[in-house]
Amino acid sequence: MTSGNIPPEVRRAAQHWFLRLQSSDCSVDEREAFEHWRIAEPAHDVAYRVVEELWQRSASLGTDPSLEHLLHQARRLPPERSWRQRATPALAMAACLVLAIGVGYYVWQKSGNVPAVAYATATGEQRTLALDDGSHVVLDTNSDLQVQYGKRERQLTLLQGQAEFQVHHDTTRPFVVHVGGGTVTATGTQFQVRVAGGVDTVTLLEGQVVVAGDATQGSLEQVTLRAGERVAIQSDGRLGTPERLADTELARARGWTEGMLVVREWPLARLVAEMNRYSSVPLRLGDPSLGTLPISGSFKASDQHSFLLSLEYGWPIRIDRRTPGEIVLRHK
Repeated sequence: MTSGNIPPEVRRAAQHWFLRLQSSDCSVDEREAFEHWRIAEPAHDVAYRVVEELWQRSASLGTDPSLEHLLHQARRLPPERSWRQRATPALAMAACLVLAIGVGYYVWQKSGNVPAVAYATATGEQRTLALDDGSHVVLDTNSDLQVQYGKRERQLTLLQGQAEFQVHHDTTRPFVVHVGGGTVTATGTQFQVRVAGGVDTVTLLEGQVVVAGDATQGSLEQVTLRAGERVAIQSDGRLGTPERLADTELARARGWTEGMLVVREWPLARLVAEMNRYSSVPLRLGDPSLGTLPISGSFKASDQHSFLLSLEYGWPIRIDRRTPGEIVLRHK
């Protein structure tokens, strides 16, 4: 949903909540009520973010001569003394908000950009997003994504976690995903991006994408990936050498979007780290030597209980639940 599709009553509600949250007498109950309202409908979240964005933009006005003129005219309006005497901080905030939204909407219209919309998943949660252009995103556990579509480009930023992008074909508006050390540009394809530990990875499932590292000392690294290839992006913008993925790795890449971890001879330490991304109760290796134990199989990422049963029956592993707040894996 774009800001142009938001019903007027939802916009008014978003403005009301924004004003209340700025107030020093906003209670805990009111803040909880706001959160319930915000997550009740996607339009509520979009509307609130638009108000927030326009308010923030109003703080940086003055660089555009036409905007300076608008603000100058607004400042010259004769004040009503009786109104000023009765004005409260909330009314003053409301007046400022009206001005911010009016001028901010002008900025938005002039730039051709929709304010960025943020999406996030909690631990163990996955979401499928349908974007305005017909593209789809599968957002993995504990991930943060920002989406901002303009007239010339479709801009997205993956701040953390993992996502799969199924891009609607549009040669006039490139689909650009930003990560810490570079960008991935497509016009219509299917690819995955993972942000983790200072090294981001791009996996191409269908079509073709261009991966570019951020400029380092005036140079720009860039590679073109083809279906079945993966490349790493360092935090400083350096790119690794593209690698062709084995069938098992491709199966794993496709599997996580359906909540499955498909692994072949993974060290247990690596598998435990991956499973921990999906659970609020972490697994820990009580015997470090277990870390190199090779594990193969298909496991439902969100089903920690079944995973532990598989380890107990298939490998020489004992499950120790005596420590509060964690589960320890030990040798039998």
